[in-house]
Amino acid sequence: MSGPTIERRIFIVGVPRSGTTLVQSLLAAHSRLTSFTESHFFSRHFRPQPWMATPWLRRDPSPRVHEFLAENHITPSTVASAAGHFPLDQRRSGWFLFRQGPTVGRQLLQLLDAMAAVRGQSCWVEKTPKHLHYLPMLDQLCRGGPRTHFVHVLRGGLETVASLHRASQDWPTSYDLATCVERWNRDMALSLRRSRRRVASSSTDHFLCYEDLTRRPESVLRRLLNELVLPWEPEILVRYRASSKSLITRRETWKTEVERPMRPSATSRQTLSDGQRRWVDGKLRHDLYQQLRQRLAGTSPR
Repeated sequence: MSGPTIERRIFIVGVPRSGTTLVQSLLAAHSRLTSFTESHFFSRHFRPQPWMATPWLRRDPSPRVHEFLAENHITPSTVASAAGHFPLDQRRSGWFLFRQGPTVGRQLLQLLDAMAAVRGQSCWVEKTPKHLHYLPMLDQLCRGGPRTHFVHVLRGGLETVASLHRASQDWPTSYDLATCVERWNRDMALSLRRSRRRVASSSTDHFLCYEDLTRRPESVLRRLLNELVLPWEPEILVRYRASSKSLITRRETWKTEVERPMRPSATSRQTLSDGQRRWVDGKLRHDLYQQLRQRLAGTSPR
């Protein structure tokens, strides 16, 4: 298979319901980028091991690979060099899976590269919010390859928790408010830790706030595209609602609101009682979010 050389890989990460689908749709509307449905490649098939350099592969990702290709209307034969069955057998020992982890991880990245090339693009955007928990592993797997960018989408805790709690009622496993609060607190801590990185790396982290994006979409997008070394295209602000349609599967009904006009939301007042709002507000680590916002303000153009 021939196609453009991949120049850039972009991962969008963050707490679910923080605006990640909106950011993905906006970037997917750029003429130099292509994007896909959520892959879940790493969050479902690998176990992060912070104390080990090698990712631990938990299960064979081949079934998900073929499902993912179908969601994105690409046949396995089109990307045969990257989309074939992986050399795994779930009956093999854990040691066998461990040894295969880095190889399979790189194959999954090459699959995304191949899908972008099939579409005639040299840069792709992948959005699976939970991949935030796998960034050290992705740092390792992407080393030596195309430039890699991680875009962290941030949103205030109360509204994110309320939206996550409501959306999860349509998921196989629903989240109670305590679980939603714990996820937001943990993810803010992970993003804050990444914002403090000082070591040289082949990857770059970028941060944007949902509240800023919905109030000042052009200025926030201009800054992000500048960091991604991509030109500004005003048509993005019109095309993004159409681009979102190819990024959402039929069962992801909770995402369809991205097709509505962009504006801040107040989900918590619509879905939580006053007592629930007070309880959630008292459990959230607002200090983490404020630190991230302050760091973001320090890097914004004057």
